[in-house]
Amino acid sequence: MKLKRQTWNNILILSVVVFFGLMLLPDYLRHQRQAQATPEGVIALVESRSDVLALRFSHLTLTRTLEGWQSDKPLVISPTELAQRWLGLTGTQIDDTTLQSLRPQLTSPRTLELTRSPDQEPIRITYYQQPQFWLMQNEHGQWLAVSVDSRYLFPLSKS
Repeated sequence: MKLKRQTWNNILILSVVVFFGLMLLPDYLRHQRQAQATPEGVIALVESRSDVLALRFSHLTLTRTLEGWQSDKPLVISPTELAQRWLGLTGTQIDDTTLQSLRPQLTSPRTLELTRSPDQEPIRITYYQQPQFWLMQNEHGQWLAVSVDSRYLFPLSKS
């Protein structure tokens, strides 16, 4: 059975379409996986994690170097792990009504400074520890409720 020229053209066109589909499939699957990883309504505390050069707390400084993250104080966990914990935080946005009802309980604010580049002003993240969650203001001014144990964010330091 001999195929006509039009049939071969159709087979060739279909093959090209299938080839492009297979080439784009990994990107599509990666995008779908990322979309499923962050549930609806969950917001990241820090959007572009890869740009951060330093995390400065009142009692501790983590600095990214060519060798990885370094700490100015000894830690129980690696500085890289602690930096990834902070930079990977996500939370649920708090509406204004809830924030106003929480205001009387917000007594001792703490600040985390994120340095992205030496010539830019650092980003300040204000956070409060509540009995059941952390209240954190991200770089866009949104208040987030983050449910995580305090030892996860501030592991005991080595003596």
